[in-house]
Amino acid sequence: MSGLRAALRLSWRDARRFKGRSALVVIMIGLPVLAVTAMAVLLVTFDLTPRERLNRDLGTSDARIVARAPGRPVQQDDTGQFWTPKDPRTTQETRPVTTDRLAALLPPGTRIVPITPGRELYAGPALDPTRVVELDLRDPLTQGLYPLRQGRFPANPDEVVVSSWLARHGAPLGSPIRLSGSATDHPVVGVVDDADRLDLDVVVTLPAPEARERAVEWLVDTPGPVRWKDVRRLNAEGLSVTSRAVVTGRDSGTSWRIRSAPRMRPVDLAVGGLVVTMVVLEIVLLAGPAFAVGIRRRRRELALVAAQGGSARHLRSIVLADGFVLGGVATVLGLAAGLAAARGAIPILESVNGAIAGPYEVPIRYVAAVAVLGLGSAVAAAVMPARRAARADVVAALAGRPAQARVRNGLPLAGLALVAAGFVITLGWRANRRVISLLSDLSLAAGAFCTMVGLVLLTPWLVRVAGRLAARLPLPFRLAARDAVRNRGRTAPAVAAVAAATAGLAACMIAAASAETRWLHDYHPQEVAGALTVDIGQPTDERAERVRTALRSALPGVPLAEVYRPADSVSAYGMQLADCATRTECGNPYDGNASRIGGPDLARYLAGRDDPRAAAALAAGKVLVFRPGAVRAGAVRLRVLGGEPREVSVPAVEVRATRAAVTDVLVPTRTATELGLRPRLTGFVVDPGRHQVTPEEVDKVQSLAKAWRSGVYVYVERGPVNPMEVTLLVLAGAAVVLVLGGTFAATGLAVADARPDLATLGAVGAPPGLRRLVTLGQAWFVAVTGMAAGTVAGLSLGVAAMESTSIAHRVPVYNPITVPWGSIAALVVALPLLAGLVAAAFTRARVTPPRRTT
Repeated sequence: MSGLRAALRLSWRDARRFKGRSALVVIMIGLPVLAVTAMAVLLVTFDLTPRERLNRDLGTSDARIVARAPGRPVQQDDTGQFWTPKDPRTTQETRPVTTDRLAALLPPGTRIVPITPGRELYAGPALDPTRVVELDLRDPLTQGLYPLRQGRFPANPDEVVVSSWLARHGAPLGSPIRLSGSATDHPVVGVVDDADRLDLDVVVTLPAPEARERAVEWLVDTPGPVRWKDVRRLNAEGLSVTSRAVVTGRDSGTSWRIRSAPRMRPVDLAVGGLVVTMVVLEIVLLAGPAFAVGIRRRRRELALVAAQGGSARHLRSIVLADGFVLGGVATVLGLAAGLAAARGAIPILESVNGAIAGPYEVPIRYVAAVAVLGLGSAVAAAVMPARRAARADVVAALAGRPAQARVRNGLPLAGLALVAAGFVITLGWRANRRVISLLSDLSLAAGAFCTMVGLVLLTPWLVRVAGRLAARLPLPFRLAARDAVRNRGRTAPAVAAVAAATAGLAACMIAAASAETRWLHDYHPQEVAGALTVDIGQPTDERAERVRTALRSALPGVPLAEVYRPADSVSAYGMQLADCATRTECGNPYDGNASRIGGPDLARYLAGRDDPRAAAALAAGKVLVFRPGAVRAGAVRLRVLGGEPREVSVPAVEVRATRAAVTDVLVPTRTATELGLRPRLTGFVVDPGRHQVTPEEVDKVQSLAKAWRSGVYVYVERGPVNPMEVTLLVLAGAAVVLVLGGTFAATGLAVADARPDLATLGAVGAPPGLRRLVTLGQAWFVAVTGMAAGTVAGLSLGVAAMESTSIAHRVPVYNPITVPWGSIAALVVALPLLAGLVAAAFTRARVTPPRRTT
């Protein structure tokens, strides 16, 4: 025990002495701990258990009762959130449950607060009416249902409170709003929040005198707890019950079971294990060289321990104590920073997602697992340096002579075998397109794991080969390559870390480029390039007029072309050309590209010009056809899908568009009515030939759509966009950080380890610029070697990821493999150059010669 305490004291003193190296190790270990801890805390905090929801659902009452199927028995779960009719086939006559009848079903002395759905109103910019809840929020039983933010609760039925979202969008505190069917305004006297969401339309007022009999929910305060037998008795009346006693488990007769964590699928376990393995691998590969350099600086100290009787076990314990001390510090700091970051991110996530978090909760088991992961990674990173320290030459260390390091080439044969196995696993199932998703995901994870581990085993040999290839480079780069090869124990882990990050980046780039190629091949524009379209969703006259008024206010003077659609939502746009061989040739009638319904303004938009002949044809009720050759003898045959599918022949005129047509047929509203389609105004289009919308105007319309929040769809035709672009940028940024971080760490360690050599260069007359070039060469060697190896390894992963995406989307017909050679080559050249320039810029040009022992 005393030996362990001494080892820890020595490690702590060394960590404080070399603060730069210690800070580097702490950052590399602490950042993953921080990220995983914050993620775990946020997931648990936003995932509310039934017990945590009690105050939100029940307030301070004993139970909340909801009329589900009045008069018909139901069965429910313990929380009352999920229910089904006990006998769905029953024809028993329903008996509505009133407040007075509910009181007869409950014990004497029960106090009941009814919750009544009231009238509807249009408040603020919302297109759909907001339902008013009639509830006395002054009653103590309702505390927690609608927390008060501003003002006060209503004191009479003429006053209302609104949600904070509604207060920001048209109904602020003190403003009047009018309920549908009411002749008077109702002042807003308070602002509240729904207990679950921050982005809901909520209007609450006091109950009207007759509201007691219209209630469908009740909060009850009973003399005793509402037990499971009481719940079953109320279920027989068609009522579901959320009982505080049942949910909290205080009722011994309940079937309540504490909610367990969801069972993880094998795919989740495999992918999670792969992620954990990669995190540990990156930490070990980056922190290991730092421990190795630390051991070289402590050679004399360790030699003195050995000279005074210390065994190899003592030396190993001292070095492992370095990993334990620095890993412990990094874990503690990472956990503390992760907990603080999670707490600070809660209000941000609430405002972005609209969901209100539960009580701040720290998952002790997950946090403990993260702590073990961080500490174990640090100790694992110190294992190999500890073994080398135990085998060090004590006499050479005491004499100050440089250590004759044993140069190893790794395990190239085993590495090659694992890389080949990774290729086979990730690509071997590609020929079988019937493979299930589970096996494809597992093979992808297993193949990535084999490839990465094989690459780590192969890296020392790759470093040696790269050093031979650098023999014809200029002197500074030859010196850097020789130093890297000579100190492969320091160089190889950094190269492996850079290679692992590059492999992931290359795989993502290949998958994104392949997806973009497929996307470009399959893409069909919905509208004319540059057009702004607004689809109002549910086609009602009131919604259409509200959207039209708002658009004219947001886009003054901008002409709006009206788009109509059949009232039958199943038939969508209603028709397609009948005289074509396949559905692809005819167009899909459910995406709007097969036909449109509208007037002269829509005809000008589709044709790209003013066409008097087309306008005259529309006025005469004729159909405009944009597909050449479809009009025969002045008529066209259409397949009408509204109601019973049928084919009709209608008068038509062929129109030549000045740009690529986005539809086949334009039907006048009068003709669509005659065909029985009942057209309704459903959207508007801004013709780019008449007005080019600006980004500011698009933002205005999108802000309106966000405020409407009711099925309104805003779309600007900008051509094909890579669906993986954002994901690729995020992953690329993370990979670039890892590549640069690994390169800088390795370069800093190399510079610190090579100070005697740099001092020798200065002693023989080498200028400071030459020493900077040596530093640039060290960074360049690590980055180029790692990125070249990672690019080759990432090829198989990219192809496998692209193939997995194609199987998931069921598009095996056109499945290209696109390798973005230009982008990958630019990264392989640019990142090492950037790393080298930055490393050289921060290198000390003048080095103090060390004292030498002869």
